[in-house]
Amino acid sequence: MPLPLLGDSEGALRGREALDRAAGGTHPVIIVAEPGCRPRDVARALHLGSRPAQPFIGLGSDPEGPALAVRLFGSLEHAGPEGDFTTLGSDSALLAAGGGTLFIDDLDDLPASAQRTLARVLRDGEVGVPGTAQPVSLGCRVVAATSTGLGADARDGRLRDDLLRRFQQSIIRIPPLRQRPADLAVIVERLVKAAGAPARTFTQAALTVLAALPWSRNIDELAATLGPVLSSAGPTVRQEDVLAHLPIENAFTKLDTTATLKDARRRFEREYIEAVLERHRWKMSEAARTLGIERANLYRKARQLGISRTRRVEVP
Repeated sequence: MPLPLLGDSEGALRGREALDRAAGGTHPVIIVAEPGCRPRDVARALHLGSRPAQPFIGLGSDPEGPALAVRLFGSLEHAGPEGDFTTLGSDSALLAAGGGTLFIDDLDDLPASAQRTLARVLRDGEVGVPGTAQPVSLGCRVVAATSTGLGADARDGRLRDDLLRRFQQSIIRIPPLRQRPADLAVIVERLVKAAGAPARTFTQAALTVLAALPWSRNIDELAATLGPVLSSAGPTVRQEDVLAHLPIENAFTKLDTTATLKDARRRFEREYIEAVLERHRWKMSEAARTLGIERANLYRKARQLGISRTRRVEVP
């Protein structure tokens, strides 16, 4: 199971269901994931579940858009108006992927002309190559990722409508960490293992602190934070071990600095208690124990702060 889709949250379950459906098909796939959610891991899992004996080629987001287009289509011999390529170069990633999977990170970084060409290739299922009079069938499966919502990308003009249509049959969404505090424990466990560190036990209080953070860079930021924590902590990672290495400057970037101290305190208290309740799947006794208060006091606090399970709505 790919790291970004671990856990029992509704978002993780929906993501795994979409992954399973995509593994049984051949049409293009788009992965919607915020920065740091590691969509490449999901693309590789899809590849291993559908065509493991074939190549997996990933085009990262490091190159600028035009350079990314060159890697995608190759050093082309013929190009139409505005760079609308008609014949692929022999070094094209679309050809190098063969019958495997071609993963394109940050699809919206492609220039509009390259997006138009890719849309046509996916529509027709064939490409032109040097030395052949007729187009050849596209053998690879294209899996792409975008870091914002599909609707937002279309409205902003970052993704062409004709390209988006090619991906509408298969969409996999990776939920951001802030929407799935209950998944944090299993994600942390996998990250510790991936780091090659000895197995650690995280106390409930330590996990609660981690779950309360916004994690704007998601899994990448969590992994970077865990590095120094694991280096300094013992076999049991406690709350104070985590607090000593928290990226505090990022934890408060979303605060409303125009609010009064009373309003800010109330908002923090509400959001922190909600995070603890999510972590314990809304089991009041367990959440009260973590918070260090009586269960009756937690019920009273929840009423005062307007906290209810139906009130909590995540903003994408």
